[in-house]
Amino acid sequence: MKFVEDNMNLREYYNNIREIARTIEGEFAVVVSNKTDDGGCAGILTEVTKDAAARLIAEDKATLASPLQAQEYYAELRAKHVRQTAEEQQKRMALDVFSQGGLEALRKSLLKD
Repeated sequence: MKFVEDNMNLREYYNNIREIARTIEGEFAVVVSNKTDDGGCAGILTEVTKDAAARLIAEDKATLASPLQAQEYYAELRAKHVRQTAEEQQKRMALDVFSQGGLEALRKSLLKD
């Protein structure tokens, strides 16, 4: 049901949002965006609160992701987190190697000159 008309019934609008929210399990939900006239792109997965998901669904701006889509979304997030953590550790390790061994060698070479 789309509630973007000029003569919007607010009571019906908020009742619809509450009804949709009751059907969503958990405190958070993954939604898939729909293409909208205001520039929204279709197919973007996002995790939002249950209330935000219900509002987006009521306004036809998104649909609830299927369990498989949500599982893939969370797997992708975990993979990104693992990659980012590994990159940060690698940067720290490179700094540690330079700061411990390279700094001393640099100091000795500067003192000789």
